[in-house]
Amino acid sequence: MWPFAAASARPNIGTPLGPDMETGATVCGDAFAYFQAGLISSASMSVYGLNGLGKSSFVVRQMLGLADRGIVNVVAGDLKGEYTPIVRALGGQVLNFGSGQHLNILDQGAMLEAARRIGGERGEAHQALAVDRALDMVVTLIQIVRRRSVEDWERGLLRRAIALMIDDHQRTKAPPPVLPDLVKLLQNPTRGLVTSILADDEKDYWRETKDLNRSLQALLEGPLGTMLSGQTSERVRLDSPAVNVDLQVMQKKPDDELAAVMLACWSEVFSTIEAANALTDAGLLAQIYVNTVMDEMWRGMRLPGANLVDKADRITRLQRNDAQGNIFVTHSLKDHSSLGSEADNMKARGFAERSGIIVTAGLAVPDLRELSEVKRMSEKEIRTVSGWSTPAGWQARMVVDPETGLSRPAPPPGAGKVLLKVGERAGIPVQMQLTQLEKELHDTNSRWVAA
Repeated sequence: MWPFAAASARPNIGTPLGPDMETGATVCGDAFAYFQAGLISSASMSVYGLNGLGKSSFVVRQMLGLADRGIVNVVAGDLKGEYTPIVRALGGQVLNFGSGQHLNILDQGAMLEAARRIGGERGEAHQALAVDRALDMVVTLIQIVRRRSVEDWERGLLRRAIALMIDDHQRTKAPPPVLPDLVKLLQNPTRGLVTSILADDEKDYWRETKDLNRSLQALLEGPLGTMLSGQTSERVRLDSPAVNVDLQVMQKKPDDELAAVMLACWSEVFSTIEAANALTDAGLLAQIYVNTVMDEMWRGMRLPGANLVDKADRITRLQRNDAQGNIFVTHSLKDHSSLGSEADNMKARGFAERSGIIVTAGLAVPDLRELSEVKRMSEKEIRTVSGWSTPAGWQARMVVDPETGLSRPAPPPGAGKVLLKVGERAGIPVQMQLTQLEKELHDTNSRWVAA
């Protein structure tokens, strides 16, 4: 039972959040409920705030509220592993890519299975889409290795080779092709591959494709070769209540490795969503509604050539058509303004501009003024939110667990306080009040316990 029962003019649809800090009235809300009620134009939310002030706790509450309504939460790259306990508590699926599991970037299994079940011209179109998805992954990984673009003729050659392997896989029911199979085919080309790049003979072909084969070999022999070379260990399952792609073992890896793994995980997640929607359109599957959580994705987006900014940009533009909502989580708009180019910076800023709901925990005044250019904030709102980020005085603040007697740093005074901004409406200051179970499942200070 939710303890706040006072009547109010505050939004009372969606996930219970907590009391309005000014009136005490109950405040509820999430992007799905507001979108379905016609209050916002897309089921999207951006969450900002300094470390330790409750960004991820707010997201956990959103996930719980959405799961209660049958919406599947998918955390598409959890760099800290902080969502794993909550997903397991929901009976969901946890994938630990980067820690022994394999992810076959050429295996577009969900989309190919959808193509097979749909059949006919529409099935062929979905198979072609699967080829394009696999091609996009291979091209982007090569760009990460090279730090420059793939040539147009190289892209054409790769597509033809991938299409040949996927056609063979669909026809023979053999295991899906893997990256070493692609390398082998390009190094032992069919006559069609040789002529596709207008090479006179195989000797001419070898000379023209030497750089491409070197890049693919470098990818196979690099640090990600093992993970990306085998068959996928476990597929994303949208029949699960929630999914977490746990990447905490990648947290301290170089940005190029992290970007490659994030990209591969995004491809797996969103192609699975796309395949489910294709089956729904064909009348073969009930509609599945998905909420994707993308937390601290800016790290991989900073890498030149990774193309993650464009991918996230497409996600935010098309999510309504895919019965999908999303929650973007980061520290401030500065994360969106520190990417590889001004064009990427503008695209990333568009994530906030297109978000139906902006949620901010404590931030510094300059960060709030920058955010105000996207969702207008009054001076009172800026002063209020900035005041949540700094405790008063210098006295040590500790709390003691009454059951264990162990102490830990007390939460900052602003912890759990968020400002909810919807369109041009005045912001609603809310004090999140976590249940004991939420505190136990989402304890980001567990290493700071002292006797």
